[in-house]
Amino acid sequence: MTLIQIHKGINKRLILSIFCCCSGFFYAQIGIGTENPKGALHVDGARDNASIGTPTGSQVANDLMISKSNGFMGIGVLNPIVKLDMRSSDTENAVGLGATTMAASAAGAGAVRYDVASIPVGAKIEVSDGSVWNKAYVAPQKAVVVVRKITSQSIPQGSATVITNWNVIRDMSNSFTPGTGEFTAPRDGTYTFLLTFNFTGTVINDGSRVESQFYNPVTGNILASVYKTFGQSMTGTADDANSTRSTQAGGSSTVTLTLAAGTKVVTRLYQNLSSGAVSLRVTSNSSDPANPDDGFNNLTIIEH
Repeated sequence: MTLIQIHKGINKRLILSIFCCCSGFFYAQIGIGTENPKGALHVDGARDNASIGTPTGSQVANDLMISKSNGFMGIGVLNPIVKLDMRSSDTENAVGLGATTMAASAAGAGAVRYDVASIPVGAKIEVSDGSVWNKAYVAPQKAVVVVRKITSQSIPQGSATVITNWNVIRDMSNSFTPGTGEFTAPRDGTYTFLLTFNFTGTVINDGSRVESQFYNPVTGNILASVYKTFGQSMTGTADDANSTRSTQAGGSSTVTLTLAAGTKVVTRLYQNLSSGAVSLRVTSNSSDPANPDDGFNNLTIIEH
């Protein structure tokens, strides 16, 4: 064997050894921008990871990781638990989708695209079921308002008065202003209003009434009204032994309205029960549900 042949053999073995070593290294883990990779592939976008130890949450936020245990990809996540995991501590975890002209059958069931054709109701996320693209519908948070009166309010005789200063129990869509008593429709739709009312005791005029009004304070229009009539239980005449009796007037009103988004509605009460103002019956201790004056004046609003 010549010297040249021996030299060539050594070179081949050396190249093969280097290749095997490099293959073994790449099989273990690769770090780009970091000398301390934590996965099969670890890219440190900001090159801010420490050379030893586990990077902090803020350091990981700009990293891309392919797990060496399951092959899952994490963006800003060290230990992805689904095939693509972006649930980092960072605030920029949005996924950007684009349009495609592929048929739903070609894209396959489960494919997702962003339809920008605005047909028929504007740009939407669409999901393929393997046959057609279906627009994804996200149901809005429906308006549900529950409020009650725990502060006294006097309703003058013969003048419709807005009920104000409500105590909010629930407002699912932040559509109600308790101080003014204004409800603002969050979207075009149908809304049901249920008002219950009760006055303090007074001598009631025979043939009097209480009118619940659902009123638009912007346009000045009464959108709906409900009447309840009252009569004296004791009139003060001879057949009642010349006596009168203080009586509490109360009732409930339910209306359903079709409202455009942004329409404002307040509830008003009109009364001619007596010759003067009559106060609403409210509790003297709102923290005590067993208080005998609690729970008489309430308003519930539900969006359908």
